[in-house]
Amino acid sequence: MTDANLKYYAAKHNVMVHNVPFIDREDEIAFLNEAYSTDRSQMIILYGRRRVGKTYLLLEFMKEKKHTYHLCTRGNETEQIRFLSRMVGVSLDDTALVLSPFSEWRTLFMYLYEKAKDERYLLIIDEFPYLITANSAVTSIFQKYWDEYLSKTKMMLVLCGSSIAMMESEVLAYNSPLYGRMTGQWKVEPMSFGDAASFFAKGRCGEEAIENYSITGGVPFYLVELDLTKSAIDNILENVARKGRLLYDEGEILIREELRDPSTYFSILEAISSGNAKQVRIANRIGVPSTALPRYLSTLMRLGYIEKRVPVTEPGKSKKAVYRIKDNFMNFWFRFIYPYRSYIEEGDYERFREILDRHFNLYVSFIFEDVCKDFLNALNRSDRLPLHFTKIGNWWGHYRDRGMRREVEIDVVALNDATKEILFVECKWRNLSRRQAETILGELSEKSRHVDWNDGVRTEYFGIIGKRIEGKDELRGMGFIVFDLDDF
Repeated sequence: MTDANLKYYAAKHNVMVHNVPFIDREDEIAFLNEAYSTDRSQMIILYGRRRVGKTYLLLEFMKEKKHTYHLCTRGNETEQIRFLSRMVGVSLDDTALVLSPFSEWRTLFMYLYEKAKDERYLLIIDEFPYLITANSAVTSIFQKYWDEYLSKTKMMLVLCGSSIAMMESEVLAYNSPLYGRMTGQWKVEPMSFGDAASFFAKGRCGEEAIENYSITGGVPFYLVELDLTKSAIDNILENVARKGRLLYDEGEILIREELRDPSTYFSILEAISSGNAKQVRIANRIGVPSTALPRYLSTLMRLGYIEKRVPVTEPGKSKKAVYRIKDNFMNFWFRFIYPYRSYIEEGDYERFREILDRHFNLYVSFIFEDVCKDFLNALNRSDRLPLHFTKIGNWWGHYRDRGMRREVEIDVVALNDATKEILFVECKWRNLSRRQAETILGELSEKSRHVDWNDGVRTEYFGIIGKRIEGKDELRGMGFIVFDLDDF
């Protein structure tokens, strides 16, 4: 398939493809091509959240390959078999099959066996969970005919799905009939800011890019849906916080597609987005016992919507754990759309704009910390820092001062247990004079004294990242690690 007919092909198969170049996903393409290049049968599982770009990735991968791409529907099983058979017939120029498609799996798999026994043939079944919904035994059926027929061919079968819950429980789980048959699996994740930056207009990869990224995250569909030549506030008011817009109900749709009884999950996500990070505070906010929360939190973590964080120097089971919404769009939606929908429904955009003006900048400042971590990770991979860290995260704790408990937080801490090197960084979503930067670095040095990690034998580095920092070269000359948006 060539670029010229990509959009035609996508339209024919009811796949939404925007007029944008294929960006990033080199690792995913390399993984798929490596599997394709082998001389044996392959069953690959590809999954990830809705809108993350799985279909566009597959359309790019199958170019110039003998293939069939089939997007499953919500129809019954017989209808699905007939649709898939027709797509196979279209791909292989088999008019007879197009006009008289199969209506049962066995004959379809026998036909595929004949077509793939001597040459590589790529079969992609997208939104595979729809097939499982039509017949819960379909994974057993695929296992049976994979073992009998396709495993003995040069078939590369890719099963793709957006329902993470169903893909993990019905396809990837140990008790799934397909477990042990699959030869590879890949969860497609949202892009980092560095990778997503290619979507932004030339010359606009600084402040406005980060503000827009705080809404979209690294989800290609959202990046394309917004007008990235505009400010984040304009995009919110024109493309998200407006009844009838495609993204207005997106947060609710995502949760309802994965969960049958979503009401408690809505409350939990709204509580976390409002700053209630600890389990007890979440429970108090939504009015349920703290002991009832773990199963809900575990489900949201499995779906990739929230994450559990502990101070980077602590073990994973630390009692200091907090929860944070991992997905930028869901974080934004539950922070600004979900609790204020009544204003939007009533058309009271002036009141809604006041809320944005008061709180959006603070919201972006927390996203900026994650962007800074991505940036430091990139520098670390290319050995452009004075240390090579093996762990990076946040740090928080407390100390006693004249009988009073004092809380202390450090935005980013990166460390190397083997070399006993540690980097402390403050991330400030504002412009800083040299004096302000020096003050912050001094306070950072004081806060670092409360980090209990290899005390007395560690090598320390201190850094600061901001929008714009005056005198950053002079600060670097003083031994500090200093970056601003001009360095991104």
